[in-house]
Amino acid sequence: MNWDDVIIEAAATDIGMRRANNQDSHAMVRASNEEGWRQRGHVFLVADGMGAHAVGELASKMASDLIPHTYMKARSGTPAEAISKSFREVSALIHSRASANPDFTGMGTTSSALLLLPFGGLIAHVGDSRVYRIRNEVIDQLSFDHSLVWELMRRNHLSPGDQSHSIPKNVIMRSLGPEAEVEVDIVGPLEVRIGDVYLLCSDGLSGPVTDPEMGAFAANFHPREACKYLLNLANLRGGLDNITVLIVRIGAWIDPDSGEVEQQQNAPVKPARKAQGPGLFRRVVDMIKNRGKSSGPEYAPDEPHRTAPCPINDALIDRLDELSRHAQEQAIAQAWSLDWTQLATFRREFTEARAAANPRKALRKLGEIITLLGQAGRFARKSSGPASPVH
Repeated sequence: MNWDDVIIEAAATDIGMRRANNQDSHAMVRASNEEGWRQRGHVFLVADGMGAHAVGELASKMASDLIPHTYMKARSGTPAEAISKSFREVSALIHSRASANPDFTGMGTTSSALLLLPFGGLIAHVGDSRVYRIRNEVIDQLSFDHSLVWELMRRNHLSPGDQSHSIPKNVIMRSLGPEAEVEVDIVGPLEVRIGDVYLLCSDGLSGPVTDPEMGAFAANFHPREACKYLLNLANLRGGLDNITVLIVRIGAWIDPDSGEVEQQQNAPVKPARKAQGPGLFRRVVDMIKNRGKSSGPEYAPDEPHRTAPCPINDALIDRLDELSRHAQEQAIAQAWSLDWTQLATFRREFTEARAAANPRKALRKLGEIITLLGQAGRFARKSSGPASPVH
Protein backbone atom coordinates (compact mmCIF):
# COMPACT_ATOMS: atom_id res chain seq x y z
CA MET A 1 0.00 0.00 0.00
CA ASN A 2 0.94 3.66 -0.40
CA TRP A 3 0.43 6.61 1.95
CA ASP A 4 -1.86 8.33 -0.52
CA ASP A 5 -3.98 5.31 -1.42
CA VAL A 6 -7.67 6.07 -1.04
CA ILE A 7 -9.26 4.44 2.01
CA ILE A 8 -12.91 5.05 2.89
CA GLU A 9 -14.28 3.88 6.23
CA ALA A 10 -17.49 4.08 8.23
CA ALA A 11 -18.89 2.50 11.38
CA ALA A 12 -22.24 2.11 13.12
CA THR A 13 -23.16 0.77 16.54
CA ASP A 14 -26.46 0.21 18.30
CA ILE A 15 -27.73 -1.10 21.60
CA GLY A 16 -29.97 -3.60 19.82
CA MET A 17 -33.51 -4.58 20.76
CA ARG A 18 -32.97 -6.43 24.03
CA ARG A 19 -30.00 -4.97 25.95
CA ALA A 20 -30.10 -2.20 28.53
CA ASN A 21 -26.76 -0.66 27.53
CA ASN A 22 -24.25 -0.87 24.68
CA GLN A 23 -21.13 -2.82 25.65
CA ASP A 24 -19.62 -2.59 22.16
CA SER A 25 -16.93 -0.09 21.21
CA HIS A 26 -14.92 0.66 18.08
CA ALA A 27 -12.03 2.82 16.92
CA MET A 28 -10.81 4.20 13.59
CA VAL A 29 -7.37 5.76 14.00
CA ARG A 30 -5.52 7.14 10.97
CA ALA A 31 -1.81 7.91 11.02
CA SER A 32 -1.46 11.70 11.18
CA ASN A 33 1.49 11.97 8.80
CA GLU A 34 3.44 9.94 6.27
CA GLU A 35 6.22 8.97 8.68
CA GLY A 36 3.67 7.71 11.19
CA TRP A 37 1.99 5.77 8.40
CA ARG A 38 5.26 4.09 7.44
CA GLN A 39 5.90 3.07 11.03
CA ARG A 40 2.45 2.07 12.27
CA GLY A 41 -0.13 2.48 9.48
CA HIS A 42 -3.84 2.94 10.21
CA VAL A 43 -5.80 1.06 12.91
CA PHE A 44 -9.43 -0.12 12.82
CA LEU A 45 -10.80 -1.98 15.84
CA VAL A 46 -14.00 -3.49 17.25
CA ALA A 47 -14.49 -4.63 20.85
CA ASP A 48 -17.42 -6.40 22.54
CA GLY A 49 -17.48 -6.14 26.33
CA MET A 50 -18.55 -8.80 28.82
CA GLY A 51 -19.69 -8.56 32.42
CA ALA A 52 -22.66 -7.53 34.51
CA HIS A 53 -23.93 -3.97 34.71
CA ALA A 54 -21.54 -1.50 33.05
CA VAL A 55 -18.26 -3.40 33.47
CA GLY A 56 -18.38 -4.83 29.93
CA GLU A 57 -18.95 -1.35 28.58
CA LEU A 58 -15.89 -0.13 30.51
CA ALA A 59 -13.73 -3.03 29.30
CA SER A 60 -14.55 -2.52 25.62
CA LYS A 61 -14.02 1.24 25.95
CA MET A 62 -10.59 0.61 27.49
CA ALA A 63 -9.74 -1.66 24.55
CA SER A 64 -10.91 0.75 21.84
CA ASP A 65 -9.22 3.76 23.48
CA LEU A 66 -5.99 2.28 24.79
CA ILE A 67 -4.98 -0.36 22.23
CA PRO A 68 -4.65 2.06 19.29
CA HIS A 69 -3.06 4.70 21.55
CA THR A 70 -0.50 2.29 23.00
CA TYR A 71 0.26 0.83 19.59
CA MET A 72 0.74 4.20 17.87
CA LYS A 73 3.06 5.38 20.67
CA ALA A 74 5.30 2.30 20.47
CA ARG A 75 8.78 3.25 19.31
CA SER A 76 10.27 -0.23 19.01
CA GLY A 77 9.30 -3.57 17.55
CA THR A 78 7.60 -4.55 14.33
CA PRO A 79 3.92 -3.66 13.86
CA ALA A 80 3.01 -7.28 14.71
CA GLU A 81 5.07 -7.15 17.91
CA ALA A 82 3.75 -3.71 18.86
CA ILE A 83 0.06 -4.53 18.37
CA SER A 84 0.39 -7.85 20.19
CA LYS A 85 2.11 -6.08 23.10
CA SER A 86 -0.63 -3.42 23.14
CA PHE A 87 -3.33 -6.09 23.38
CA ARG A 88 -1.52 -7.82 26.24
CA GLU A 89 -0.88 -4.59 28.15
CA VAL A 90 -4.48 -3.48 27.91
CA SER A 91 -5.66 -6.97 28.91
CA ALA A 92 -3.45 -6.72 32.01
CA LEU A 93 -4.94 -3.30 32.83
CA ILE A 94 -8.49 -4.65 32.53
CA HIS A 95 -7.56 -7.65 34.71
CA SER A 96 -6.01 -5.38 37.33
CA ARG A 97 -9.08 -3.14 37.35
CA ALA A 98 -11.36 -6.15 37.79
CA SER A 99 -9.21 -7.69 40.54
CA ALA A 100 -9.31 -4.47 42.56
CA ASN A 101 -13.11 -4.26 42.71
CA PRO A 102 -15.47 -7.16 43.54
CA ASP A 103 -18.22 -5.46 41.53
CA PHE A 104 -16.08 -5.86 38.40
CA THR A 105 -15.96 -9.66 38.54
CA GLY A 106 -16.20 -11.14 35.04
CA MET A 107 -15.03 -7.95 33.36
CA GLY A 108 -13.59 -8.59 29.92
CA THR A 109 -13.85 -7.83 26.23
CA THR A 110 -13.19 -9.30 22.84
CA SER A 111 -11.11 -7.21 20.47
CA SER A 112 -10.32 -7.51 16.77
CA ALA A 113 -8.08 -5.05 14.96
CA LEU A 114 -7.13 -4.49 11.33
CA LEU A 115 -3.88 -2.65 10.59
CA LEU A 116 -3.28 -1.22 7.10
CA LEU A 117 0.44 -0.77 6.55
CA PRO A 118 2.88 -0.14 3.68
CA PHE A 119 3.56 -3.87 3.36
CA GLY A 120 -0.13 -4.91 3.55
CA GLY A 121 -2.63 -5.83 6.23
CA LEU A 122 -2.26 -7.31 9.72
CA ILE A 123 -4.98 -8.64 11.99
CA ALA A 124 -4.72 -8.86 15.78
CA HIS A 125 -7.50 -10.80 17.40
CA VAL A 126 -8.83 -12.11 20.72
CA GLY A 127 -12.40 -13.39 21.15
CA ASP A 128 -15.27 -13.83 18.69
CA SER A 129 -15.59 -10.39 17.14
CA ARG A 130 -14.73 -10.94 13.50
CA VAL A 131 -12.66 -9.56 10.64
CA TYR A 132 -13.83 -10.30 7.10
CA ARG A 133 -12.49 -9.46 3.66
CA ILE A 134 -14.74 -9.14 0.59
CA ARG A 135 -13.02 -9.54 -2.77
CA ASN A 136 -14.40 -10.58 -6.19
CA GLU A 137 -17.87 -11.45 -4.80
CA VAL A 138 -16.41 -13.73 -2.12
CA ILE A 139 -16.41 -13.04 1.62
CA ASP A 140 -13.62 -14.57 3.70
CA GLN A 141 -13.54 -14.74 7.49
CA LEU A 142 -9.93 -13.95 8.37
CA SER A 143 -10.21 -14.26 12.17
CA PHE A 144 -10.80 -17.42 14.20
CA ASP A 145 -13.62 -17.39 16.76
CA HIS A 146 -12.21 -18.12 20.22
CA SER A 147 -15.46 -19.79 21.20
CA LEU A 148 -16.36 -23.22 22.53
CA VAL A 149 -18.09 -24.19 19.27
CA TRP A 150 -15.12 -23.21 17.10
CA GLU A 151 -12.63 -24.91 19.43
CA LEU A 152 -14.64 -28.15 19.23
CA MET A 153 -14.65 -27.86 15.44
CA ARG A 154 -10.90 -27.24 15.41
CA ARG A 155 -10.35 -30.45 17.40
CA ASN A 156 -12.71 -32.40 15.11
CA HIS A 157 -15.20 -33.02 17.94
CA LEU A 158 -17.86 -31.15 16.00
CA SER A 159 -18.44 -30.67 12.28
CA PRO A 160 -19.42 -27.23 10.88
CA GLY A 161 -22.80 -28.59 9.78
CA ASP A 162 -23.50 -30.32 13.11
CA GLN A 163 -23.56 -27.53 15.67
CA SER A 164 -25.67 -29.10 18.40
CA HIS A 165 -28.20 -26.89 20.12
CA SER A 166 -26.92 -28.27 23.44
CA ILE A 167 -23.59 -26.50 22.95
CA PRO A 168 -23.91 -22.82 23.92
CA LYS A 169 -22.71 -20.60 21.12
CA ASN A 170 -21.89 -17.64 23.38
CA VAL A 171 -19.16 -19.31 25.46
CA ILE A 172 -15.90 -17.42 24.82
CA MET A 173 -12.67 -19.31 25.40
CA ARG A 174 -10.33 -16.31 25.19
CA SER A 175 -10.81 -12.59 25.88
CA LEU A 176 -9.01 -9.57 27.30
CA GLY A 177 -9.25 -9.18 31.06
CA PRO A 178 -10.36 -12.41 32.77
CA GLU A 179 -6.78 -13.76 32.98
CA ALA A 180 -3.56 -11.96 33.83
CA GLU A 181 -2.07 -12.97 30.47
CA VAL A 182 -3.65 -13.57 27.09
CA GLU A 183 -2.55 -15.08 23.79
CA VAL A 184 -3.10 -12.78 20.81
CA ASP A 185 -3.68 -14.17 17.32
CA ILE A 186 -1.74 -12.33 14.61
CA VAL A 187 -2.74 -12.92 10.99
CA GLY A 188 -0.64 -11.62 8.10
CA PRO A 189 0.93 -9.83 6.47
CA LEU A 190 -1.92 -10.02 3.96
CA GLU A 191 -1.89 -8.64 0.45
CA VAL A 192 -4.20 -5.64 0.14
CA ARG A 193 -5.68 -4.83 -3.27
CA ILE A 194 -7.58 -1.87 -4.65
CA GLY A 195 -11.26 -2.83 -4.44
CA ASP A 196 -10.88 -4.90 -1.27
CA VAL A 197 -13.48 -4.29 1.42
CA TYR A 198 -12.84 -5.21 5.06
CA LEU A 199 -15.64 -5.66 7.58
CA LEU A 200 -15.13 -5.85 11.35
CA CYS A 201 -18.08 -6.65 13.58
CA SER A 202 -19.27 -7.87 16.95
CA ASP A 203 -21.33 -11.05 17.19
CA GLY A 204 -24.43 -8.89 17.42
CA LEU A 205 -24.11 -8.61 13.64
CA SER A 206 -22.54 -11.94 12.67
CA GLY A 207 -25.14 -13.86 14.69
CA PRO A 208 -28.37 -12.80 12.93
CA VAL A 209 -26.85 -11.74 9.57
CA THR A 210 -25.26 -14.32 7.27
CA ASP A 211 -21.82 -13.96 5.72
CA PRO A 212 -23.23 -13.72 2.15
CA GLU A 213 -25.60 -10.95 3.27
CA MET A 214 -22.77 -9.00 4.91
CA GLY A 215 -20.61 -9.45 1.82
CA ALA A 216 -23.28 -8.37 -0.65
CA PHE A 217 -24.08 -5.13 1.20
CA ALA A 218 -20.45 -4.26 2.02
CA ALA A 219 -19.19 -4.88 -1.52
CA ASN A 220 -21.92 -3.01 -3.38
CA PHE A 221 -22.56 0.15 -1.36
CA HIS A 222 -20.66 2.99 0.22
CA PRO A 223 -19.42 1.91 3.68
CA ARG A 224 -21.72 4.43 5.34
CA GLU A 225 -24.81 3.00 3.61
CA ALA A 226 -23.71 -0.61 4.06
CA CYS A 227 -23.25 -0.10 7.81
CA LYS A 228 -26.73 1.41 8.07
CA TYR A 229 -28.39 -1.41 6.14
CA LEU A 230 -26.61 -4.19 8.04
CA LEU A 231 -27.24 -2.71 11.48
CA ASN A 232 -30.96 -2.40 10.81
CA LEU A 233 -31.11 -5.88 9.30
CA ALA A 234 -29.68 -7.28 12.55
CA ASN A 235 -32.24 -5.33 14.58
CA LEU A 236 -35.08 -6.50 12.33
CA ARG A 237 -34.04 -10.08 13.07
CA GLY A 238 -34.40 -9.54 16.78
CA GLY A 239 -31.41 -7.41 17.79
CA LEU A 240 -30.67 -9.82 20.63
CA ASP A 241 -27.28 -8.27 21.31
CA ASN A 242 -25.43 -5.00 20.84
CA ILE A 243 -24.49 -4.49 17.19
CA THR A 244 -21.31 -2.92 15.82
CA VAL A 245 -20.09 -2.92 12.23
CA LEU A 246 -17.04 -1.16 10.79
CA ILE A 247 -16.34 -1.23 7.03
CA VAL A 248 -13.12 -0.18 5.29
CA ARG A 249 -12.98 0.14 1.49
CA ILE A 250 -9.66 0.32 -0.36
CA GLY A 251 -10.04 2.65 -3.33
CA ALA A 252 -12.35 5.45 -4.37
CA TRP A 253 -16.09 4.88 -4.20
CA ILE A 254 -17.98 5.46 -7.45
CA ASP A 255 -21.73 5.33 -6.98
CA PRO A 256 -23.12 3.29 -9.92
CA ASP A 257 -26.47 5.06 -9.66
CA SER A 258 -25.23 8.65 -9.66
CA GLY A 259 -21.69 8.41 -11.00
CA GLU A 260 -20.49 10.51 -8.05
CA VAL A 261 -16.99 9.75 -6.80
CA GLU A 262 -15.90 9.94 -3.17
CA GLN A 263 -12.13 9.98 -3.09
CA GLN A 264 -11.50 9.76 0.62
CA GLN A 265 -13.33 10.09 3.89
CA ASN A 266 -11.72 11.60 7.00
CA ALA A 267 -8.41 11.74 5.16
CA PRO A 268 -5.41 12.98 7.13
CA VAL A 269 -3.67 16.11 5.89
CA LYS A 270 -0.94 14.94 3.53
CA PRO A 271 2.30 16.71 2.72
CA ALA A 272 2.80 17.92 -0.83
CA ARG A 273 4.01 15.10 -3.01
CA LYS A 274 5.00 15.06 -6.64
CA ALA A 275 2.93 12.85 -8.88
CA GLN A 276 5.93 10.87 -10.09
CA GLY A 277 6.65 9.61 -6.55
CA PRO A 278 9.91 9.80 -4.55
CA GLY A 279 12.77 11.81 -5.96
CA LEU A 280 15.79 10.29 -7.66
CA PHE A 281 17.96 10.38 -4.54
CA ARG A 282 15.29 8.61 -2.46
CA ARG A 283 14.83 5.92 -5.14
CA VAL A 284 18.58 5.28 -5.38
CA VAL A 285 18.86 4.96 -1.58
CA ASP A 286 15.94 2.50 -1.54
CA MET A 287 17.54 0.46 -4.33
CA ILE A 288 20.81 0.19 -2.37
CA LYS A 289 18.98 -0.78 0.82
CA ASN A 290 16.95 -3.44 -0.94
CA ARG A 291 19.77 -4.91 -3.05
CA GLY A 292 19.56 -8.69 -2.90
CA LYS A 293 16.16 -8.61 -1.22
CA SER A 294 12.85 -9.84 -2.59
CA SER A 295 11.11 -7.38 -4.92
CA GLY A 296 7.99 -7.38 -2.73
CA PRO A 297 6.72 -8.41 0.70
CA GLU A 298 6.23 -12.06 1.54
CA TYR A 299 2.54 -12.40 2.25
CA ALA A 300 1.06 -15.00 4.56
CA PRO A 301 -0.79 -17.89 2.89
CA ASP A 302 -4.31 -16.84 1.95
CA GLU A 303 -6.17 -19.36 4.10
CA PRO A 304 -9.41 -17.91 5.49
CA HIS A 305 -11.20 -19.81 8.24
CA ARG A 306 -14.48 -19.61 6.35
CA THR A 307 -15.42 -18.46 2.88
CA ALA A 308 -18.66 -17.96 0.96
CA PRO A 309 -19.78 -16.43 -2.34
CA CYS A 310 -21.66 -13.17 -1.84
CA PRO A 311 -23.19 -12.05 -5.15
CA ILE A 312 -26.48 -10.18 -5.39
CA ASN A 313 -28.76 -12.95 -6.64
CA ASP A 314 -32.46 -13.78 -6.66
CA ALA A 315 -32.18 -15.98 -3.56
CA LEU A 316 -30.72 -13.11 -1.51
CA ILE A 317 -33.27 -10.59 -2.76
CA ASP A 318 -36.20 -12.98 -2.25
CA ARG A 319 -35.08 -13.75 1.31
CA LEU A 320 -34.74 -10.10 2.30
CA ASP A 321 -37.98 -9.17 0.52
CA GLU A 322 -39.84 -11.82 2.49
CA LEU A 323 -38.26 -10.60 5.74
CA SER A 324 -39.25 -7.01 5.03
CA ARG A 325 -42.84 -7.98 4.22
CA HIS A 326 -43.18 -9.93 7.46
CA ALA A 327 -41.76 -6.92 9.31
CA GLN A 328 -44.24 -4.65 7.56
CA GLU A 329 -47.11 -6.89 8.70
CA GLN A 330 -45.76 -6.67 12.24
CA ALA A 331 -45.50 -2.88 11.93
CA ILE A 332 -49.15 -2.68 10.92
CA ALA A 333 -50.30 -5.05 13.65
CA GLN A 334 -48.36 -3.20 16.36
CA ALA A 335 -48.95 0.29 14.96
CA TRP A 336 -45.29 1.21 14.60
CA SER A 337 -44.63 4.85 13.90
CA LEU A 338 -42.97 5.22 10.49
CA ASP A 339 -43.20 7.14 7.22
CA TRP A 340 -45.66 4.93 5.32
CA THR A 341 -45.53 7.15 2.23
CA GLN A 342 -41.77 6.77 2.02
CA LEU A 343 -42.10 3.01 2.56
CA ALA A 344 -44.59 2.80 -0.32
CA THR A 345 -42.19 4.76 -2.55
CA PHE A 346 -39.32 2.40 -1.75
CA ARG A 347 -41.60 -0.60 -2.44
CA ARG A 348 -42.52 0.80 -5.84
CA GLU A 349 -38.89 1.55 -6.70
CA PHE A 350 -37.86 -1.92 -5.57
CA THR A 351 -40.48 -3.51 -7.85
CA GLU A 352 -39.34 -1.35 -10.78
CA ALA A 353 -35.69 -2.26 -10.19
CA ARG A 354 -36.49 -5.97 -10.21
CA ALA A 355 -38.54 -5.60 -13.38
CA ALA A 356 -35.64 -3.76 -15.01
CA ALA A 357 -33.23 -6.55 -13.97
CA ASN A 358 -31.19 -4.16 -11.82
CA PRO A 359 -30.30 -6.32 -8.80
CA ARG A 360 -28.03 -3.77 -7.13
CA LYS A 361 -30.72 -1.06 -7.18
CA ALA A 362 -33.25 -3.61 -5.94
CA LEU A 363 -30.96 -4.46 -3.02
CA ARG A 364 -30.46 -0.77 -2.25
CA LYS A 365 -34.23 -0.23 -2.08
CA LEU A 366 -34.56 -3.27 0.17
CA GLY A 367 -31.84 -1.78 2.35
CA GLU A 368 -33.83 1.44 2.67
CA ILE A 369 -37.01 -0.51 3.46
CA ILE A 370 -35.16 -2.54 6.10
CA THR A 371 -33.74 0.67 7.56
CA LEU A 372 -37.19 2.29 7.85
CA LEU A 373 -38.66 -0.81 9.46
CA GLY A 374 -35.63 -1.47 11.66
CA GLN A 375 -35.64 2.05 13.05
CA ALA A 376 -39.40 1.93 13.62
CA GLY A 377 -39.11 -1.41 15.40
CA ARG A 378 -36.31 -0.03 17.55
CA PHE A 379 -38.45 2.97 18.53
CA ALA A 380 -41.41 0.69 19.28
CA ARG A 381 -39.18 -1.41 21.53
CA LYS A 382 -38.15 1.67 23.54
CA SER A 383 -41.78 2.69 23.89
CA SER A 384 -43.42 -0.62 24.80
CA GLY A 385 -40.78 -3.30 25.49
CA PRO A 386 -38.94 -5.86 23.37
CA ALA A 387 -40.32 -6.60 19.92
CA SER A 388 -40.44 -10.10 18.53
CA PRO A 389 -37.79 -11.05 15.97
CA VAL A 390 -38.89 -11.15 12.34
CA HIS A 391 -38.10 -14.42 10.58
